Amino acid sequence: MTWAFTYLVIFLLGFTLAIVTGLMKRLLYPSDLCDCVIVPAHEHWARLHTPKTDLLVSFLTFFGLAALLLQGLTTMSHQMEIMIGCAIGLLGAILFRGWLCKTCEPMKHLDASHGLAKVVKTIPVNGFGQIELQVGDFYVKLAARSRSSEPIPDGTVVDILDRDESIMIVSPAQDSSQGVTGDRA
Repeated sequence: MTWAFTYLVIFLLGFTLAIVTGLMKRLLYPSDLCDCVIVPAHEHWARLHTPKTDLLVSFLTFFGLAALLLQGLTTMSHQMEIMIGCAIGLLGAILFRGWLCKTCEPMKHLDASHGLAKVVKTIPVNGFGQIELQVGDFYVKLAARSRSSEPIPDGTVVDILDRDESIMIVSPAQDSSQGVTGDRA
């Protein structure tokens, strides 16, 4: 068995596993990774809804392809091909994970001032509830509290006044005739 064939088998194994494990679907539809509840960006690395096998699969795919190309296009030793292939595989897996984290962060598109949202879980007195709004292509649910510390019942349209980390500060909308952007019936 030649080195080129070995690299090809590793690449095809990674690519096949990507299809079988659903990685290809997650690449085509990255928003499916999100549970539409926004958390601070630093928590995405640890809590991204993607199997850890995605890292192994992406490493195998990147390594196999890089080593195969190095074998065919250069006259390097096999040890160098393996070392460079491993480096590219590791870098590719890390960049891939970072890209998935970035696609799952609709908070960066959120303009927290003067937006409208709908309460989906009652905001109790001096407590936290949940609101839903559309941010780009995502329907997101965010933790919310009332600015006046008064309760706000389910279904109430609210103005988003401010944001404190991932908690929205809201008050009942003065003019709710506009409805909520992207309101689902």
